[in-house]
Amino acid sequence: MKRHLCAIALASLGLVSLTSPAFARPEIASGDQLLDTDVAGCLARADRLIDNLGVESDQGGIDRTGYFEDGSFRVLCYGAGDAQSLAIVFASHEQSAEVASNFIQMMLTELSRDEPVSQQPNQSASPQ
Repeated sequence: MKRHLCAIALASLGLVSLTSPAFARPEIASGDQLLDTDVAGCLARADRLIDNLGVESDQGGIDRTGYFEDGSFRVLCYGAGDAQSLAIVFASHEQSAEVASNFIQMMLTELSRDEPVSQQPNQSASPQ
């Protein structure tokens, strides 16, 4: 009987060790940025960024959500005066808080620009 219980205990430990990564929580980061545009402008900037990233996304009335293979992000846009909005960005990554944090910084930098960097003219090009 003791052997049977011991075998069950060992099998349970093995099963737990195999399934514990599935219970791992994702790493989450967040940040915010005051933008010189209204909520509609904030959402339009988020839409452009998501299009440039080429990821699957969902749209809500005040938010945009994007999905990567190893994480996701959400941009929330709130009114902050007549011609300003507050962008709050959350990002999760399966394994790395640093990846999530770096993604947040990139998103906030890009949201604060009138146009995404990839659509701005090359300033170092010499005129012809």
